[in-house]
Amino acid sequence: MNRKFALNLLGVAALLVSSRSPMTAQTPGPGSTPPATQANAAVPARTSTSDNSQKYKIGQGDVLIIRVFGHEELSRESPVTSAGTIRMPFFGEVQASCLTEAELSAEIAEKLRKYLKDPQVDVVVKEYRSQPVSVIGAVSQPGRFQLQRRIRLLELLTYAGGPGVNAGSTVFVIHDNELNSCERPISEETLASPEAEANAVLSSFNLKDLLAGSPKANLYVRPGDIVSIPLADQVFVTGGVIRPGAVPLRGTMTIFSAISMAGGFGPEASKKNVQLIRKNPATGTHNEMIINIEDIEKRKAEDVLLMANDVINVQGSVVKSLRKSLMQIIPATVSAVPVIILP
Repeated sequence: MNRKFALNLLGVAALLVSSRSPMTAQTPGPGSTPPATQANAAVPARTSTSDNSQKYKIGQGDVLIIRVFGHEELSRESPVTSAGTIRMPFFGEVQASCLTEAELSAEIAEKLRKYLKDPQVDVVVKEYRSQPVSVIGAVSQPGRFQLQRRIRLLELLTYAGGPGVNAGSTVFVIHDNELNSCERPISEETLASPEAEANAVLSSFNLKDLLAGSPKANLYVRPGDIVSIPLADQVFVTGGVIRPGAVPLRGTMTIFSAISMAGGFGPEASKKNVQLIRKNPATGTHNEMIINIEDIEKRKAEDVLLMANDVINVQGSVVKSLRKSLMQIIPATVSAVPVIILP
């Protein structure tokens, strides 16, 4: 799939979730080698099944071990070429892509019957390289994973460590149908055409539905898929709370629930003087209002719905400046930023 077009689709995905924070994780490039810890942890064990459609189909880039019993000179280790073939003595190239190990074994054995009596052939995939999927965004271990069998989206996320604490409410999947060549062969002419980019399809699912195991959300991933969980929008709680800092804005959140997620009021906090600062996106100006949380607790006032990037400043009995309150969250934020040595 055209990489530029994939990135454009991710940009559309970001707009669909209402101006989410930019993703910090990046997926390795096509020519790079993913970290060994991620690659090894991401290889699901194959399951035995009588349904041939569930078995692994050999693809371009896979490395095969071919054994011809009793004829070591014919046994070899062979990568599958970009044309989907391998090369064997006597008869040259053999089509390997889109066949299972058993099917390719039978195909090679059939061709060897012209030269050998009752040849016994065994084919094993040594290295899986043809079915990559990528998981990026707000997950614990973003990376590139190689499939050995069919796998559903929820299981794939477990190999990526699951959604992060700052994950948004939506999961995006970009399907790269160009790599789905076993089910729908694509010619070189088709791949070179301007319509090739139309093969990319963007799907979105509710993260809560996926984690609950909804069949509609928990689809099978396909080779070439890119799974992205954008970061959630945030609100910032400062001042006289137990844990000042950023709070992920998921769904409908009120000022009372945001303060609760920040650990609640501190011993010197004033519930009657909670400052809500909101930026007007049209004018760029900041609007301030004072909220009385005691009135909300006594149901004398309505709880206030929050918007992305709202700042809640819980003032103390002795009013502190917002500048001083914001300084409380800066050290924790700076310590989480990776250290970069400039040349």
